[in-house]
Amino acid sequence: MAALTQANRRLTNPIVWQETQHLKRPFERRHHAYWAAGLFLLAAAVAVIALTLDDFGTPTHQLGIYLIWIIHTVAAARAISAGANAISREHVGKTWDPLVLTGISARRILYGKWCGVLNRVAPWMAILGAVRLIMIPIFMLSLVHRYAWYSSSYSRTYYSFENYTPVGWLPWAAVCAVLMTLLLTMLEVFACTALGMAASALTRRGWTAMIVAFCIRLIPVALFAAFTRYEIGNGPYWRVLSFPAISLADAGTGPLWQLSLPLTGWTQQAHVQALPGVGLAAMLLFSYVVGSLVTTWWSIRTAGALPHESL
Repeated sequence: MAALTQANRRLTNPIVWQETQHLKRPFERRHHAYWAAGLFLLAAAVAVIALTLDDFGTPTHQLGIYLIWIIHTVAAARAISAGANAISREHVGKTWDPLVLTGISARRILYGKWCGVLNRVAPWMAILGAVRLIMIPIFMLSLVHRYAWYSSSYSRTYYSFENYTPVGWLPWAAVCAVLMTLLLTMLEVFACTALGMAASALTRRGWTAMIVAFCIRLIPVALFAAFTRYEIGNGPYWRVLSFPAISLADAGTGPLWQLSLPLTGWTQQAHVQALPGVGLAAMLLFSYVVGSLVTTWWSIRTAGALPHESL
């Protein structure tokens, strides 16, 4: 009987249930209306951007990038705020000591808290990933239309088409764009929630943890965005997005845009040049996740949690 009880305890984690139930705030009717209105506005924004494909005077690429950046900022803010209250709430509410006295291990507390926070921000992760994926074909069609227009214009003016190559498609780049979009989106949300939890475990105050986590997450954004602007100057936006350092500031949106482009005379080397930026963004976010989780586990242990499950 004791062995069966121990096995059941290993298969379930009460912290996951407790954290998920706490984060499930009762949705009133107006909250559903807010979500519906927000999703409608987002769908309308995507539709408006898609409708600009035939208008060569409208910067479709830039509009798409700006929309991704806006949704990215909101999703990251929600992830950080959810993680910042996960552990500090126990200290502020004077429930931390009863929690550790139950004998649950630091590893299970960390796992349970993190899973509960991820459950809370999962809709935002899905929205960010969906917007990034929807923009991939829009970016492709935008460049195809513009390339075809400039090609025909050059042909009419100079009676030659020698400087232009046919539009092609790189299967490995398209597949890589989709896979890395999903991976970088998950890593971004994982990193932001883990940063919030680490700051929450160290400061034990929700607002303080939120500010600290925001500052840490914004450090590469400020540094590498400024460095990119210094290196590129006032050049066109596509030069800024193709600069590898910008991937550390926008979590890979720039190189993902490059990978989504079709193969034309303008993009012969763009896909290969995007790979370092994708790798840098993935390594930065992964280091955030690992460092934050280790810090959180260490703080939970020093706050009185046991290293192993007590019987």
